[in-house]
Amino acid sequence: MGFEILASPIDIGRRTALNRLVNHPMECNDADSSGNPTELTLKRYRRLAEGGAGMINLESLTVSPVSRARKNQLEITERTAEGLAKLVKAMREVNDKPLIIFQINHSGNVSNRNFSNVVSYYPIGDTSVHLLSDEEIDEIMQWFVKAAVIAHQVGADGIDFKQCHGYLGGQLLRPANTREGRFGGSFENRTRFFRETAERIKQEITDDTFILGSRISYYEGIIGGFGTAGPDEVAEDPTEPLAFVKMIEATGFHFINVSSGIPALTPEIIRPTKSFPEGVYRHFGWAKAVKGAVKIPIIGSGYSYLRNGKNKLGGDDTSKKSLLYWAEKNIKDGHVHMVGVGRQSLADPLFAKKVLAGNFDDIKYCTVCSECSVLLVSQARVGCTIYDKFYKEEVRRVKNAQNER
Repeated sequence: MGFEILASPIDIGRRTALNRLVNHPMECNDADSSGNPTELTLKRYRRLAEGGAGMINLESLTVSPVSRARKNQLEITERTAEGLAKLVKAMREVNDKPLIIFQINHSGNVSNRNFSNVVSYYPIGDTSVHLLSDEEIDEIMQWFVKAAVIAHQVGADGIDFKQCHGYLGGQLLRPANTREGRFGGSFENRTRFFRETAERIKQEITDDTFILGSRISYYEGIIGGFGTAGPDEVAEDPTEPLAFVKMIEATGFHFINVSSGIPALTPEIIRPTKSFPEGVYRHFGWAKAVKGAVKIPIIGSGYSYLRNGKNKLGGDDTSKKSLLYWAEKNIKDGHVHMVGVGRQSLADPLFAKKVLAGNFDDIKYCTVCSECSVLLVSQARVGCTIYDKFYKEEVRRVKNAQNER
């Protein structure tokens, strides 16, 4: 099988991605104390720009300086605008072809209480978590609008309004959100935050070439989570996810990035591992379902586990178990428009460039060792501990510190 489709362009809104490969947002926790990019941040994104994916989706940028999941998380506020402009400029100097998308986010109850405020839309059984008022929610909506405006001002090609992985946007969508009032209970109320924020963003940014997209968790895998039929249900039900993606399209957004799960609670759903490799196929099915419901471009997830076919999926033909085989096949079969890689982009930032040049033997494949996750959970700087000596030392330092406790 050739990879002509992966190398083909695709229109996203009024812009064009030159190929079908996407670098997923991967938090690397290497900003300075004010949330500005550091030299390490610039180095990472220069390499991704050199790597030549059609779209580079920057990691979760917090719209809030007071509620953060990572101690050194990148921030998108007025105080970091200059630093973010420098980051975009650094990427474009290396390669001005990829679409640069900023993922904007609020950590909600995933915020770390050791250094920030933990907040929630609805009671979660922990009285120490601050329950947001309608007025506070409205203020957060404005933070997202301001973040989108800053993204546009500093030269990004678009935004990813994050609605996934257990953060604030995804939390509000859940049937478990039985909050009274405008932002809880009915599906209409639970999607109000997204709708009204999206409309405000469109009012502020009139540039019709600016890309609007959203990454969603199609199924969270928790009781009352998004993708279930009610606050006490856990069985997967596609009714609300499919209604939501149609809403995203109707709002005028240009792409949907389909993910699932919550890293802190259901990690095997979001990132298939050796323990449950068949989870890859669930991701394929979720993306296919979304693509069948809307006409805007759909980005698929879950591919990094597949590597070069040397994985624990059933079947003897490794050529038909590989990342590139399924990426090309799923696009060709009409199940997805673009293919995203997360862990694989950490393992080999030049992955797309090597694929497009046919240098398959030079690809450094993710080994699914999960040590990048160890770094993230430990609030350390994140990268590939297999192929990069800097992060190999970082994870060694983290593990030594843990053993000394």
